[in-house]
Amino acid sequence: MSINQVPATQTVVGEPEVVEDRSADAARSRAREFERSVPWLRIKAAATALQRMQAQDGSIPVAAQHDRARTETRRLVRAVRAAAADFPHDSEYLAAVVADLERWSAEGFGVPDFRDSLVAFSPQRHRVDGLRHLVVFPMYTQNGSPDRHLEAVLVEVIWPDFVARLETRYTNEQFVSLRLVDFTPGYQTNSAVLFPETVSVRAVPDYTWGAIFSDREAA
Repeated sequence: MSINQVPATQTVVGEPEVVEDRSADAARSRAREFERSVPWLRIKAAATALQRMQAQDGSIPVAAQHDRARTETRRLVRAVRAAAADFPHDSEYLAAVVADLERWSAEGFGVPDFRDSLVAFSPQRHRVDGLRHLVVFPMYTQNGSPDRHLEAVLVEVIWPDFVARLETRYTNEQFVSLRLVDFTPGYQTNSAVLFPETVSVRAVPDYTWGAIFSDREAA
């Protein structure tokens, strides 16, 4: 075999859990640079384009805009799928986001219902300092606006050792401390929040988490 040839198959050597750990580490490393990635830029662009077509309740009522809305939704779906490998801890959630987006488009862009993806999103299970989440939801815009527009937010968990120690004494299993890394226009504010009750859903689920942007709170 010449030095330019690559075997058709390659055997992965090592214990399965070691290989899995290395894969997870590689994904976390990619996620730390995600705000500069092509999938993220495409997610932001498609979500922002859809925002401009949405009415206050999150629907897209103008039928003449639906062809463009479907195009932007497909772009958003492709970008979320491309990003999923960098967020293995959110794989169930991101798959549900894709399904919710595709259903919203197929049903004619009525009032969005992202209950399934909201139920699947569980940041409180991964309180690891520096861990990132890709969040895509139709949400009430910040600063008290009633608009429920599609937003894309890249966040990072703040969970240093001293917070972990405090949590052993003052327990709140639903609390997550985050910082904003990058976001679509609705999050251009110092009073941003990420709570389940801001998401557009058909029926309110039991709340299992609540996130505070500690960097914005400090500001």
